Amino acid sequence: MSVPSEQLTSTPNRVCCCNLKTAGYVVAFVEFLLCILAVYGLFRNFHIFGAPYTFWFIVGLISIVIILIAIIILLYAIHKQKARYLLPHLSAQIFLILFLLIVALVVALLLLFGAYQGIRRLLGHGTYYMSDDSTIALGYLIIVVYLAVAVLEIFFLWIVYKLYMHLREYQLIKSGKIDPWTAANGDTYNPNWYLAPKNDAAYGGSPSSGDVYPYEPPVTPPPQTYRP
Repeated sequence: MSVPSEQLTSTPNRVCCCNLKTAGYVVAFVEFLLCILAVYGLFRNFHIFGAPYTFWFIVGLISIVIILIAIIILLYAIHKQKARYLLPHLSAQIFLILFLLIVALVVALLLLFGAYQGIRRLLGHGTYYMSDDSTIALGYLIIVVYLAVAVLEIFFLWIVYKLYMHLREYQLIKSGKIDPWTAANGDTYNPNWYLAPKNDAAYGGSPSSGDVYPYEPPVTPPPQTYRP
């Protein structure tokens, strides 16, 4: 029985209810939707707050462009099955997660000490009139949204990292640098597999001939006393 080399990696090829490649496409799609929502929010805030929001508007657009480039490279990496092309996306995810957590922490501290003007300045709303009650509500909303997106991105980071490990091992197997059948820590070949008996009376083949069945015996071996 021949097994595609892509399925011989010791890194599990599934996450939740789908394989890693499908999960990678889901990550790219969800992140693209988040980028669309972010662009809408940037333009809406710029329309409301005007010139004081210009700096954050430009920074936001640059960040979204970087994330979109990382998403495109992610899709290319999955299509070409190249692990190294996942590194830009992993780096962008780590930066994004740290940014979200830092902003949520700073806003929480400003709320704790009642520095509501600091929150408005942090968000580029310094000259825009906003009551303290509205600022408090906005601050809590930012904390909840940013933490939720950070948790989601941490989950996505785990998926992309598993995909990176899987593709890297797959490339090593494909290039012949790793033999999955003799790897010391490999999970592909283990004693729990069914091996066809060597007894030729069973007519089941032998492991030395490549007859290895990873799930269950293909047929019930005939009685040992059987002779054609």
